[in-house]
Amino acid sequence: MHFFTCCALLLVVVTLPTCYVQAGPIKDQCMAAAGITAQDVANRHETDDPGHSVKCFFRCFLENIGIIADNQIIPGAFDRVLGHIVTAEAVERMEATCNMIKSETSHDESCEFAWQISECYEGVRLSDVKKGQRTRNHRG
Repeated sequence: MHFFTCCALLLVVVTLPTCYVQAGPIKDQCMAAAGITAQDVANRHETDDPGHSVKCFFRCFLENIGIIADNQIIPGAFDRVLGHIVTAEAVERMEATCNMIKSETSHDESCEFAWQISECYEGVRLSDVKKGQRTRNHRG
């Protein structure tokens, strides 16, 4: 994965408001529920399989920010949650690509499904972030 892709996704996951709530507290809640640390999330690409707990963290996170529900992507969720910070082209590309991912119905497989969705959404590039958002979010 490219450095800028990681930066763009972490920017989205860690700092941006989503649907009336801050992503940070949701991230913290989901890490606690999955029994993992921020370092575990950061290290997720160091092996071929980050482990069940990391995958379940993403299920919790994506459910709580309104991207997935009942083992499927909520139609229009990517645009609703991230459309204000990424370009329309990025929204179209992510929805066309990621919405093709389907899940089985078991709880364990819902974690795998969420992991696949998070991997797909990491296709967002720094160039997809709207210019005003890049400047605003780099200030910290």
